Amino acid sequence: MIKVLVVRLDGTGGDDFRLAATESLAKLFNAHVIGLIINVLPDPTIADSVVNVNEWSRLLDQAQTAGREFEDKIKNRLKGLASSSEVRRIDAYAHEQARLTARECRTADALIGLRLSDEDDAIELHDVVEETLFEAGRHIFLVADQRSFDEGFQHAVVAWNGSREATRAVAEALPYLEKSKAVTVLRLGGGTESILTATQDERLVAYLRRHGINAALERVAKKGLGDVATLLVDEVVARKGDLLVMGGYGHSRLREWLLGGATYQLLRKSPVSLVMAH
Repeated sequence: MIKVLVVRLDGTGGDDFRLAATESLAKLFNAHVIGLIINVLPDPTIADSVVNVNEWSRLLDQAQTAGREFEDKIKNRLKGLASSSEVRRIDAYAHEQARLTARECRTADALIGLRLSDEDDAIELHDVVEETLFEAGRHIFLVADQRSFDEGFQHAVVAWNGSREATRAVAEALPYLEKSKAVTVLRLGGGTESILTATQDERLVAYLRRHGINAALERVAKKGLGDVATLLVDEVVARKGDLLVMGGYGHSRLREWLLGGATYQLLRKSPVSLVMAH
Protein backbone atom coordinates (compact mmCIF):
# COMPACT_ATOMS: atom_id res chain seq x y z
CA MET A 1 0.00 0.00 0.00
CA ILE A 2 1.32 3.42 -0.94
CA LYS A 3 -0.20 6.27 1.07
CA VAL A 4 2.68 8.70 1.69
CA LEU A 5 4.98 10.08 -1.01
CA VAL A 6 8.03 12.26 -0.47
CA VAL A 7 9.21 14.52 -3.28
CA ARG A 8 12.41 16.53 -2.81
CA LEU A 9 12.12 20.02 -4.26
CA ASP A 10 15.02 22.39 -4.83
CA GLY A 11 13.82 25.16 -7.13
CA THR A 12 15.54 23.75 -10.23
CA GLY A 13 13.90 22.79 -13.51
CA GLY A 14 13.65 19.24 -12.24
CA ASP A 15 10.82 20.21 -9.89
CA ASP A 16 8.31 20.25 -12.76
CA PHE A 17 9.13 16.63 -13.66
CA ARG A 18 9.11 15.49 -10.02
CA LEU A 19 5.79 17.20 -9.31
CA ALA A 20 4.11 15.88 -12.46
CA ALA A 21 5.00 12.31 -11.50
CA THR A 22 4.01 12.94 -7.88
CA GLU A 23 0.62 14.29 -8.95
CA SER A 24 -0.04 11.18 -11.06
CA LEU A 25 1.01 8.78 -8.31
CA ALA A 26 -0.92 10.70 -5.64
CA LYS A 27 -4.09 10.36 -7.73
CA LEU A 28 -3.39 6.70 -8.52
CA PHE A 29 -2.96 5.74 -4.85
CA ASN A 30 -4.93 8.53 -3.16
CA ALA A 31 -1.70 9.33 -1.34
CA HIS A 32 -0.56 12.12 0.96
CA VAL A 33 2.30 14.18 -0.51
CA ILE A 34 5.22 15.57 1.47
CA GLY A 35 7.14 18.29 -0.32
CA LEU A 36 10.63 18.08 1.19
CA ILE A 37 12.80 21.20 1.02
CA ILE A 38 16.37 20.93 2.26
CA ASN A 39 17.17 24.63 2.39
CA VAL A 40 20.95 24.83 1.97
CA LEU A 41 22.68 27.27 4.32
CA PRO A 42 26.02 28.98 3.64
CA ASP A 43 29.10 27.06 4.76
CA PRO A 44 30.13 28.37 8.22
CA THR A 45 33.80 27.64 7.52
CA ILE A 46 34.04 30.99 5.72
CA ALA A 47 33.60 32.74 9.08
CA ASP A 48 37.27 32.83 10.09
CA SER A 49 37.40 36.56 10.87
CA VAL A 50 35.12 39.34 12.07
CA VAL A 51 34.56 40.48 8.50
CA ASN A 52 33.70 36.96 7.37
CA VAL A 53 31.44 36.37 10.36
CA ASN A 54 29.42 39.41 9.33
CA GLU A 55 29.30 38.23 5.73
CA TRP A 56 28.28 34.71 6.76
CA SER A 57 25.54 36.15 8.99
CA ARG A 58 24.23 38.18 6.06
CA LEU A 59 24.25 35.14 3.79
CA LEU A 60 22.55 33.05 6.47
CA ASP A 61 19.70 35.54 6.81
CA GLN A 62 19.41 35.67 3.04
CA ALA A 63 19.23 31.86 2.75
CA GLN A 64 16.62 31.56 5.49
CA THR A 65 14.47 34.26 3.90
CA ALA A 66 14.72 32.56 0.51
CA GLY A 67 13.81 29.25 2.16
CA ARG A 68 10.65 30.69 3.71
CA GLU A 69 9.60 32.24 0.41
CA PHE A 70 10.19 28.96 -1.45
CA GLU A 71 8.26 27.06 1.21
CA ASP A 72 5.23 29.34 0.74
CA LYS A 73 5.44 28.88 -3.03
CA ILE A 74 5.53 25.10 -2.74
CA LYS A 75 2.64 25.05 -0.24
CA ASN A 76 0.45 26.82 -2.78
CA ARG A 77 1.59 24.54 -5.56
CA LEU A 78 0.90 21.35 -3.62
CA LYS A 79 -2.63 22.49 -2.72
CA GLY A 80 -3.64 22.11 -6.35
CA LEU A 81 -1.66 18.93 -6.86
CA ALA A 82 -2.94 16.51 -4.20
CA SER A 83 -5.98 16.28 -1.94
CA SER A 84 -3.67 15.92 1.06
CA SER A 85 -0.22 17.49 1.30
CA GLU A 86 2.32 19.22 3.52
CA VAL A 87 5.68 20.93 3.17
CA ARG A 88 8.68 20.13 5.34
CA ARG A 89 11.49 22.67 5.19
CA ILE A 90 14.76 21.82 6.88
CA ASP A 91 17.54 24.38 7.03
CA ALA A 92 20.81 22.47 6.75
CA TYR A 93 24.28 22.48 5.24
CA ALA A 94 24.91 20.96 1.82
CA HIS A 95 26.66 17.84 3.11
CA GLU A 96 23.59 16.96 5.21
CA GLN A 97 21.11 16.71 2.32
CA ALA A 98 21.46 12.99 1.68
CA ARG A 99 21.23 11.95 5.33
CA LEU A 100 18.22 14.16 6.02
CA THR A 101 16.35 13.00 2.91
CA ALA A 102 16.85 9.36 3.87
CA ARG A 103 15.66 10.13 7.41
CA GLU A 104 12.46 11.82 6.21
CA CYS A 105 11.67 8.90 3.88
CA ARG A 106 11.65 6.39 6.74
CA THR A 107 8.14 7.51 7.64
CA ALA A 108 6.91 7.51 4.05
CA ASP A 109 6.42 4.88 1.37
CA ALA A 110 8.62 6.19 -1.43
CA LEU A 111 10.89 8.97 -2.62
CA ILE A 112 10.00 10.46 -6.00
CA GLY A 113 13.08 11.57 -7.90
CA LEU A 114 14.65 11.87 -11.32
CA ARG A 115 16.80 9.50 -13.27
CA LEU A 116 20.44 10.35 -12.63
CA SER A 117 22.85 12.01 -15.01
CA ASP A 118 26.63 12.26 -15.12
CA GLU A 119 26.49 15.69 -16.70
CA ASP A 120 27.83 18.63 -14.71
CA ASP A 121 24.41 20.27 -14.70
CA ALA A 122 22.60 17.20 -13.34
CA ILE A 123 19.61 18.26 -11.26
CA GLU A 124 19.23 15.12 -9.15
CA LEU A 125 21.85 14.66 -6.46
CA HIS A 126 23.54 11.25 -6.75
CA ASP A 127 24.25 10.96 -3.03
CA VAL A 128 20.65 11.80 -2.13
CA VAL A 129 19.26 9.00 -4.31
CA GLU A 130 21.85 6.46 -3.22
CA GLU A 131 21.70 7.33 0.49
CA THR A 132 17.91 6.99 0.41
CA LEU A 133 18.18 3.67 -1.39
CA PHE A 134 20.61 2.29 1.19
CA GLU A 135 19.47 3.94 4.43
CA ALA A 136 15.77 4.79 4.27
CA GLY A 137 14.39 1.25 4.15
CA ARG A 138 12.05 2.47 1.41
CA HIS A 139 12.06 2.30 -2.37
CA ILE A 140 12.74 5.08 -4.83
CA PHE A 141 10.61 5.92 -7.86
CA LEU A 142 12.75 7.59 -10.51
CA VAL A 143 11.03 9.44 -13.32
CA ALA A 144 12.37 8.93 -16.83
CA ASP A 145 9.81 10.90 -18.85
CA GLN A 146 6.69 13.05 -18.60
CA ARG A 147 4.03 10.40 -19.14
CA SER A 148 1.07 10.30 -16.78
CA PHE A 149 0.35 7.40 -14.39
CA ASP A 150 -3.15 8.51 -13.38
CA GLU A 151 -4.66 5.28 -14.73
CA GLY A 152 -1.79 3.01 -13.75
CA PHE A 153 0.81 1.32 -15.94
CA GLN A 154 0.48 -0.51 -19.23
CA HIS A 155 3.29 -3.03 -18.83
CA ALA A 156 5.54 -3.45 -15.79
CA VAL A 157 8.72 -5.48 -16.17
CA VAL A 158 10.31 -7.07 -13.10
CA ALA A 159 14.04 -7.76 -13.41
CA TRP A 160 14.34 -10.96 -11.37
CA ASN A 161 17.48 -12.83 -10.31
CA GLY A 162 16.33 -14.35 -7.04
CA SER A 163 18.48 -12.06 -4.90
CA ARG A 164 17.53 -10.39 -1.62
CA GLU A 165 17.57 -7.00 -3.36
CA ALA A 166 15.25 -8.20 -6.13
CA THR A 167 12.93 -9.71 -3.51
CA ARG A 168 12.78 -6.39 -1.65
CA ALA A 169 12.03 -4.57 -4.88
CA VAL A 170 9.14 -6.92 -5.72
CA ALA A 171 7.64 -6.49 -2.24
CA GLU A 172 7.91 -2.70 -2.43
CA ALA A 173 6.51 -2.66 -5.96
CA LEU A 174 3.35 -4.70 -5.29
CA PRO A 175 1.06 -1.61 -5.33
CA TYR A 176 2.47 -0.58 -8.73
CA LEU A 177 2.14 -4.10 -10.12
CA GLU A 178 -1.47 -4.27 -8.94
CA LYS A 179 -2.10 -1.12 -11.01
CA SER A 180 -0.43 -2.56 -14.14
CA LYS A 181 -2.38 -4.05 -17.04
CA ALA A 182 0.43 -6.49 -17.79
CA VAL A 183 3.34 -7.73 -15.68
CA THR A 184 6.33 -9.69 -16.92
CA VAL A 185 8.84 -11.33 -14.62
CA LEU A 186 12.05 -11.33 -16.62
CA ARG A 187 14.73 -13.85 -15.73
CA LEU A 188 17.93 -13.06 -17.62
CA GLY A 189 20.16 -15.98 -18.53
CA GLY A 190 17.33 -18.31 -19.48
CA GLY A 191 18.46 -21.84 -20.33
CA THR A 192 21.29 -21.84 -17.78
CA GLU A 193 19.24 -21.86 -14.56
CA SER A 194 19.29 -24.81 -12.15
CA ILE A 195 16.20 -26.79 -11.20
CA LEU A 196 16.14 -24.92 -7.87
CA THR A 197 16.36 -21.55 -9.61
CA ALA A 198 13.60 -22.47 -12.05
CA THR A 199 11.42 -23.55 -9.13
CA GLN A 200 11.98 -20.24 -7.33
CA ASP A 201 11.03 -18.36 -10.49
CA GLU A 202 7.74 -20.24 -10.70
CA ARG A 203 7.11 -19.62 -7.00
CA LEU A 204 7.55 -15.87 -7.50
CA VAL A 205 4.89 -15.91 -10.22
CA ALA A 206 2.60 -17.91 -7.92
CA TYR A 207 3.26 -15.41 -5.12
CA LEU A 208 2.30 -12.49 -7.37
CA ARG A 209 -0.85 -14.25 -8.51
CA ARG A 210 -1.90 -14.71 -4.87
CA HIS A 211 -1.72 -10.92 -4.68
CA GLY A 212 -4.07 -10.68 -7.64
CA ILE A 213 -1.29 -9.91 -10.13
CA ASN A 214 -1.48 -12.00 -13.29
CA ALA A 215 2.24 -12.08 -14.00
CA ALA A 216 3.92 -13.98 -16.81
CA LEU A 217 7.40 -15.46 -16.52
CA GLU A 218 9.83 -15.05 -19.40
CA ARG A 219 13.39 -16.33 -19.51
CA VAL A 220 15.79 -14.52 -21.80
CA ALA A 221 19.20 -15.82 -22.76
CA LYS A 222 22.12 -13.46 -22.42
CA LYS A 223 23.43 -12.34 -25.78
CA GLY A 224 27.18 -12.76 -25.94
CA LEU A 225 29.17 -10.56 -23.58
CA GLY A 226 26.68 -7.71 -23.48
CA ASP A 227 26.08 -6.15 -20.09
CA VAL A 228 22.93 -6.80 -18.06
CA ALA A 229 21.80 -3.16 -18.14
CA THR A 230 21.84 -2.96 -21.93
CA LEU A 231 19.98 -6.26 -22.21
CA LEU A 232 17.35 -5.08 -19.73
CA VAL A 233 16.85 -1.82 -21.60
CA ASP A 234 16.44 -3.73 -24.89
CA GLU A 235 13.91 -6.11 -23.34
CA VAL A 236 11.86 -3.33 -21.73
CA VAL A 237 11.74 -1.39 -24.99
CA ALA A 238 10.82 -4.51 -26.99
CA ARG A 239 7.89 -5.17 -24.65
CA LYS A 240 6.77 -1.52 -24.71
CA GLY A 241 7.16 -1.43 -20.94
CA ASP A 242 6.49 1.74 -18.99
CA LEU A 243 7.81 0.62 -15.58
CA LEU A 244 10.91 -1.32 -14.55
CA VAL A 245 11.20 -2.93 -11.11
CA MET A 246 14.58 -4.09 -9.88
CA GLY A 247 16.79 -4.55 -6.86
CA GLY A 248 19.57 -2.00 -6.44
CA TYR A 249 23.24 -2.63 -5.74
CA GLY A 250 23.74 -6.35 -5.31
CA HIS A 251 27.44 -5.42 -5.13
CA SER A 252 29.15 -2.49 -3.43
CA ARG A 253 28.67 0.93 -4.99
CA LEU A 254 32.38 1.12 -5.77
CA ARG A 255 32.35 -2.22 -7.55
CA GLU A 256 29.22 -1.25 -9.48
CA TRP A 257 30.92 1.95 -10.60
CA LEU A 258 34.18 0.24 -11.55
CA LEU A 259 32.51 -2.61 -13.42
CA GLY A 260 29.69 -0.57 -14.90
CA GLY A 261 27.11 -2.58 -12.94
CA ALA A 262 23.42 -2.80 -13.79
CA THR A 263 22.32 -0.52 -10.94
CA TYR A 264 24.81 2.20 -11.77
CA GLN A 265 23.82 2.19 -15.44
CA LEU A 266 20.06 1.88 -15.07
CA LEU A 267 19.91 4.72 -12.54
CA ARG A 268 21.20 6.78 -15.44
CA LYS A 269 19.75 5.29 -18.63
CA SER A 270 16.52 3.45 -17.83
CA PRO A 271 14.15 4.33 -20.70
CA VAL A 272 11.13 4.14 -18.37
CA SER A 273 10.30 5.02 -14.80
CA LEU A 274 12.14 2.87 -12.30
CA VAL A 275 11.12 1.36 -8.97
CA MET A 276 14.25 0.30 -7.10
CA ALA A 277 14.86 -1.05 -3.60
CA HIS A 278 17.90 -2.40 -1.78
